[in-house]
Parts: sequence; structure tokens; C-alpha cells
Amino acid sequence: MTWFRFPRVIGVVVCVYLIAVTIFFWYQTALRFRFVENAQSVTGEVVALQPRPLAGATRMPHTAGTVPLSPTVRYVVAGRTYEYTPDHGVIGSRIRVGDHLVVRYDPAAPDRARLQGEGRFLLPLITAGFATATVGLGVVLFLTRNLGARRSGRPRAAVPTAPDLVSR
Repeated sequence: MTWFRFPRVIGVVVCVYLIAVTIFFWYQTALRFRFVENAQSVTGEVVALQPRPLAGATRMPHTAGTVPLSPTVRYVVAGRTYEYTPDHGVIGSRIRVGDHLVVRYDPAAPDRARLQGEGRFLLPLITAGFATATVGLGVVLFLTRNLGARRSGRPRAAVPTAPDLVSR
């Protein structure tokens, strides 16, 4: 029985890609946590509900009655009024115009804001998923390289070179 040989070059390229994507999402997660750590809180009022695409989507869904909405929240910092609308909407949100929400803002630049809890789970979950895929692919690459020699009971033979193939 021959052990399935995973195409190593493709596997290594995919593994390097997954490592790069994992690092990118880890960096984005770290930036988001740093923002939340340094942010101040204020209560804002929902002044409008804007149609926005779902997280991870670039277009609005075409199904009637399922329009994702994002609240536009007006908040006041040091006597100045600011508005914030999240980039992504939610289908079936219970938020209505006139509701009060907690807004986290950067004290150095109050126009940079996020809603309390926004992006708390999705980005770390994506990061963990890519990290798990990277480790899983690394294990597959390692096992397919080392188990082939163990199953045959002999050390792995060197790949024949062009002169060896001609002499046969």
C-alpha cells in the first residue's frame, strides 16, 4: 500500500500563504484590542439605520426583507458632536432609532470610534481558524514526508537524476 504523497511544493506554498494570512489577521486583532484598551466610553443615540453589507460581503443580499442595517450613532465628546456608522450591517437587529448605545472612541481622535463589542469575536475567530489550518497543513506535510520511508522499512531513496534515468 502506497502512502498518499501530498504535493510538497503546493503544500509548502499554501503553508507559507496561510502563515502570512495568519500574521495579517493577528496584527489586525492586536490593533483592535489596542484600540479598545486605550478607548474611552460614551453613550450615543441611534439617529439612523443605514443599509450596509454583511461582514465579509461586498454586496447587499438580494433576498427581499433581509436588508442588513448598521446604526448611525451620534455621540458628544468635549462639546463636539460626532457620528459613527459601522462598516457592516446585521440582519434582524433589534436596534431602533432613538436607542442608546455605548461608543468607544480614541481620546486623541474622537472621530475614530467603534460600538461596544463590535468585532470582539469575528476577527479573533478568523485568526484562530487560519492558525489551525496552518498547523494542520504543516502536520500533513511532515507526516507525508516521514511516513513514506517508515512504511517501506528502508530509508528513502534519493530521487534519480537525469544520467541515472538514461543509463537504464
